[in-house]
Amino acid sequence: MSKFPPIFILRHGQTEWNLGHRLQGSLDSPLTARGKEQAVVQQRLLAVVFAREAAQVVVSPLGRTRQTAEIALRGHKLVSPPRFDPRIAEISAGLWEGLERSEIKRLWPSSCQAPCDFEYYTGAINGEGVDKLRKRCTAFLNELTTTTVLITHGICSVMLRGILCGLDHQAMCKLPLTQGCIFEVRDGVEVILQEAK
Repeated sequence: MSKFPPIFILRHGQTEWNLGHRLQGSLDSPLTARGKEQAVVQQRLLAVVFAREAAQVVVSPLGRTRQTAEIALRGHKLVSPPRFDPRIAEISAGLWEGLERSEIKRLWPSSCQAPCDFEYYTGAINGEGVDKLRKRCTAFLNELTTTTVLITHGICSVMLRGILCGLDHQAMCKLPLTQGCIFEVRDGVEVILQEAK
């Protein structure tokens, strides 16, 4: 039996910088039209979640997650107002924030050979790094006592899901970074909630 309550994790919708292969980290860019559509899909998926269980909602304070939350939570009767917590904000990518991947490869060719996005971001020059990210995510999760919906980011969601599922670093690398879905983690097992195509 997991020590954590059921957790539903949403990654924000596609942003302008996602589309341009630019690293955001602690910086921000607005949702694209597709990103807004993905948040609408999450809104419909949350209707199913909220119909079967009461859940508190916690949102990263960054603009793209706030924008996603406004759409995804629209029309839902919540048990309490959403709260914002910087511990589920995206990992800082240090000197790489705001740069396109091609620029990073040109400027730091030996530092961007990571096999997956998780290692790419956690290995960013002067970035937050994996240990600090794990520490803040663990502290946040350890405080949760009731079913919770989180609206967060790609790399932060990988760490949160990895901790909840008891995964090592290598296994975290294999977790999907899908947008427009909900990752449900219950008793250490992850299920992806998606709309049928």
